[in-house]
Amino acid sequence: MDLIRQYFMGVSLLLAIFFYATACSGNDEPVAPEIIPAKSEMTFSKTGGTETLSVKSNVALEVKSNDESWCRVAPAFSASDAVYKYTVTVDANPDTDDRSTTITVKGGNITQTINVAQTAADGLMVTPTTFDDITGEGTQIEVRLTTNGAVTVTCNDSWITEISSRAAMTERTLTFNVAANYGDPRTGSITFTLGDLTETVTVNQLAGNIPNVGMESDALVLAAKMYAGWNIGNTLEAIGGETAWGNPKVTEDYIKKIKELGFNAIRIPCAWDQYIEDAETYKIKDSWLNRVNEAVGYCVTNGMYAIVNIHWDGGWLENNCTPDKQEENNKKQHALWTQIANKLKHYDEHLLFAGTNEPNVDNAQKMVVLKSYLQTFIDAVRATGGNNAVRNLIVQGPNTDIDITNNLFGDMPTDVVPNRLMLEVHYYNPWTFCGLTQDESWGRMAYFWGTHSVTGSDRNATSGDEAEMKSLFAKMKTKFVDKGIPVILGEYGAITMRTGLGEHQEAHNKSRNLYDETVTREAKNHGMVPFYWETGGVVNRNTGEIKDNYAMDGILKGAKEGKYPF
Repeated sequence: MDLIRQYFMGVSLLLAIFFYATACSGNDEPVAPEIIPAKSEMTFSKTGGTETLSVKSNVALEVKSNDESWCRVAPAFSASDAVYKYTVTVDANPDTDDRSTTITVKGGNITQTINVAQTAADGLMVTPTTFDDITGEGTQIEVRLTTNGAVTVTCNDSWITEISSRAAMTERTLTFNVAANYGDPRTGSITFTLGDLTETVTVNQLAGNIPNVGMESDALVLAAKMYAGWNIGNTLEAIGGETAWGNPKVTEDYIKKIKELGFNAIRIPCAWDQYIEDAETYKIKDSWLNRVNEAVGYCVTNGMYAIVNIHWDGGWLENNCTPDKQEENNKKQHALWTQIANKLKHYDEHLLFAGTNEPNVDNAQKMVVLKSYLQTFIDAVRATGGNNAVRNLIVQGPNTDIDITNNLFGDMPTDVVPNRLMLEVHYYNPWTFCGLTQDESWGRMAYFWGTHSVTGSDRNATSGDEAEMKSLFAKMKTKFVDKGIPVILGEYGAITMRTGLGEHQEAHNKSRNLYDETVTREAKNHGMVPFYWETGGVVNRNTGEIKDNYAMDGILKGAKEGKYPF
């Protein structure tokens, strides 16, 4: 009985506590709904993807995408009772326009909205896609490009070059130059690339039917026409002006005298940098362009071949064959050669252009930069059209050194016209005999060379004998001449004349005579066109009188005895 009584008393107590608690809770205010999304916007790339959306809330939620065709929402696990998590999945955008939708979050009487944005897919369209029957004379073509991204434009053929573009926000017109065609019909292409998208424009050009009066000779034929070459050194390339280094201005009478002596080719080293009047555009003064034109005219009018180059020119290019200067120098190289070529384009094949002089290059990295300078030179000249479209052009080896050129040069640059390129090197070996004017720690002046060495003298040349000369020249013949690429020996000579040698003066004079003869002869025998470096020491620039018969006789004897192998 006591146990039954205790049981009912306990039940009564629990019921009393329950009703008390219920009565107390009925006096509280209702809980206010709360919805706080972690972000108000979600952005997806064109490829789509998945992101997590977190929402802090104290009420049950209904979450829905308002465009489930490409944006979907699904509940995700959350470790917190106060935070709900959802997975938002967006498909890749197949359209070329941006798109957007919203995600609606509802709970109780509250609604929150999250904006979802996705970038457009890559869009690329070009018109027209084919150019047919482009004239053989060359022309300009325009391609309209519509895109929503950064497009890479690639001209797949060297005879097609981009000139300019006129841009709008999503559409731009690109202009391309199609070079003159001096051969058979040809097909080229331009590729436009944006991400994984590619569009191609095909260019079909007809065979050329262009009169090349006076421009018939290719590189080998033209090289064979040059009997012996002469430099007008320390003159038009002089820093400070044509007469700044002590020589008078070049006259037609002087050119005629050089021709009378037996030379039929003139190399005209030229400076240009000091004559630039606009640093932004690299505009050359008209007066200087006219002066160079005048000097070339003296040569061509008298049936002489002429080479115009960009010489040392303060070293802006030659001392900067480096990646950090590559873009800037290519811009300048293109601007200068465009002006030079346009000014002189009326000359026939008697005029040749040489892109640089002695570029300071001694490794593969610098060689890559030099190749870009040479390619820019070729492209700039060709783009000016007319006779320049087929003019024979000369590119320089690294340091114009034979061994370095043999090791580093590799293939020739690209040219849209076949068989119109020549290579240039120089030869002053050994320098102790050819040009050294004082003893140095690395070598002593040599007065005697070859069979005219003096027994017991410490001034005999100890390197650079005839056998070494022939070995070096043979490298150029094998690497270039035998492949149809003639070589210009742009500078050479025993240019330092010693005096006051007493009983050995004649041995020195004959050494120089023999050296100049041997280089000239062996250069021609190995397919190299010799241009003697002269600065006023061999021929009087004012009177035309021969001042150094030893040098003159040696050059002319070598030119007569040497025979080109082509």
